[in-house]
Amino acid sequence: MEKATTNPLAKHFRQPQLYMRLPSEGRWYPKSAINYPSSGEIPVYAMTARDELIFKTPDALMNGQSTVDVIHSCVPNIKDAWSMPAVDLDAVLIAIRQATYGNEMEFVSVCPNCQTRNEHAADLGVIKDKIVCPDYKKTVVIEGLEIFFKPQSYREFNTSSLENFEQQRIITMVADENIDEDTKLAKFHQMFHKLLTITVNAVGNGVSGIRTEDGVLVEDPAQITEFFHNCNRSVFEAVKTHIQSLGEDNPLKKIHVVCENEECKTKYDTPLVFEQSSFFG
Repeated sequence: MEKATTNPLAKHFRQPQLYMRLPSEGRWYPKSAINYPSSGEIPVYAMTARDELIFKTPDALMNGQSTVDVIHSCVPNIKDAWSMPAVDLDAVLIAIRQATYGNEMEFVSVCPNCQTRNEHAADLGVIKDKIVCPDYKKTVVIEGLEIFFKPQSYREFNTSSLENFEQQRIITMVADENIDEDTKLAKFHQMFHKLLTITVNAVGNGVSGIRTEDGVLVEDPAQITEFFHNCNRSVFEAVKTHIQSLGEDNPLKKIHVVCENEECKTKYDTPLVFEQSSFFG
């Protein structure tokens, strides 16, 4: 019987470049989706050449598979990235970029005062450390119901993003002067109903449970989504507003910069645009 041989190059394989704490602290993952160490820190490896090529594949980028594949490669403690809570996504991708290219990342913004195109350098380590998990313990009580919250999974987040992208394509098509009015009207109605479904489903995906006035706790996702398709507008808007407020403190949305124009020097906030194809390019 042949003995398994150890690759003599194994000692030159990738090693972890950094260790990170997840904003979620390992919560909301299905049991088999993560190997979360007692230290709370998981290893992050630099991307391989194959990983970089994956991020250059348009179809894989569109459907989210490239992101999942690279996370599995570079953060092997995450076993099922589709199931990871979306609150961890930005921090994990930033950590992968740090491990591959270093802490500093250049980005461009336009001054809102003088329209000067400014070039900046962001310290990704500082930004990543500012990403914290929203307080999902806070509930909303309305019309006799107590609403409990959770983050979307990456699968739910990606599905919603893809559907929104498709609707933007329809909007562009509706604006096309070469398309007859009847077709435009049909596409508009299709777009409207689809956007409504996307919005309602996104709210349902952000809710973990609803307790009724008689103490019954409903946790079935299908029943929760059905409820939001049929509840009073006041309930829906209260829940939607609360979910939106949970994402307002993302530091990627507010990078503090100063205009480089000597005659301007305006201080302003700009988002750090997170586009995988360029972020990892």
